Amino acid sequence: MFAKMAAGFVLALSLSTPVLAHGPARLKTEQSIVLEAPVADVWAVVGNFSDPSWDPSTVSFTEAANEKGATRTRVMKTGGEVTEELMKLDPAKHAISVRFVTDNTEAVKASNYASHITLKDEGGKTRVDWRGAFYRAFPQNDPPADLNDEASTEAVRAHHQAGLDALAARFGKVN
Repeated sequence: MFAKMAAGFVLALSLSTPVLAHGPARLKTEQSIVLEAPVADVWAVVGNFSDPSWDPSTVSFTEAANEKGATRTRVMKTGGEVTEELMKLDPAKHAISVRFVTDNTEAVKASNYASHITLKDEGGKTRVDWRGAFYRAFPQNDPPADLNDEASTEAVRAHHQAGLDALAARFGKVN
């Protein structure tokens, strides 16, 4: 009898308890550009984890192996350093994935940031797709305006756009 009452109480309590939010949602961005260069030329730059100097947000960097699990540290133009890990390098698919091992909201207003770049041949030209996945820079509820979802998304988009613009300056952009 007691077991049935206890089970009924637990059921009633679970049905009447409001669902509480568990924190910020994972945010995503995706940007693309088509370059006036063959995939092999663009891949030689973008697919080289050991040399991120093509990205204008980089002031300096430590050299790293060009293999999965390698880490590098970049000093960023916007401030401070970020340590990154090479999560995936697939030369056959022209795909590279990198994540921040350490967050630095001065450098990029986001936390748990990861990016994935893929290159695709488009008739001798190269389509670059750059995706980002991250959380806002302020993980608790009620973030300040400069660290909320919109600000973090805009910061990541600006970071990616600067890189895409640098590739366009280097290789030429298809109009």
